[in-house]
Amino acid sequence: MEYNIIFDVTQSGFRNWWFPAFGLIFIAVGSGLVVFRRNLSARTLKFFPFAFLGFAIFWTIAAFACTAGGYSSLASALREGRCEVVTGEVTQFHPMPATGHGTERFVVSGCHFEYSDYIVSPGYNNTSSHGGPIREGLSVRIHHVGNDIARLEIAK
Repeated sequence: MEYNIIFDVTQSGFRNWWFPAFGLIFIAVGSGLVVFRRNLSARTLKFFPFAFLGFAIFWTIAAFACTAGGYSSLASALREGRCEVVTGEVTQFHPMPATGHGTERFVVSGCHFEYSDYIVSPGYNNTSSHGGPIREGLSVRIHHVGNDIARLEIAK
């Protein structure tokens, strides 16, 4: 059987850059608090601007390390052939509601998958309510590590 590649983590690149980038906003705010701390009210604790900036820097670095590390690990597993491969028809398909409150779930040959457009993940997470191709009865081949889908292929 021939397959079309729908998603491949090694070709998609690091897609979750936006998550740690939010921290840059808070680093800018924290930097402003430190620079203009003399203009803050007397009630403001003197250490608050530094604590805010320190936490913003820590959160941004940690968020980047976690998301980039997850991407790197999944991409390496696919490149090095360390992914499990499951082939079969999609069953027990439960689409994510259009409102986004929930996850999309399905089973292929006894292997359960669950994801959402709103959950930061290095693997495939494009739900059907946002244009994803997964449907009940679809014949697929999935390369995965745990619940993270490294490559999704659909039968031609």
